[in-house]
Amino acid sequence: MDATQIGLGTALLVLGGLTLAGPATLVSGPVTYLLTAATLCVTGYALLVGVGRNQYPN
Repeated sequence: MDATQIGLGTALLVLGGLTLAGPATLVSGPVTYLLTAATLCVTGYALLVGVGRNQYPN
């Protein structure tokens, strides 16, 4: 992973976190809340795997 991918992934996590914490999820309902949470989990996992492979190449 290069710095651009890490930066974009981090930005997505921050924006998703703000979406979860914001009042928009209360208005939009539980489906949007769960979808955002699932997206954040996948993005966080992808970042961890990518950074881990970057530090410890095969």
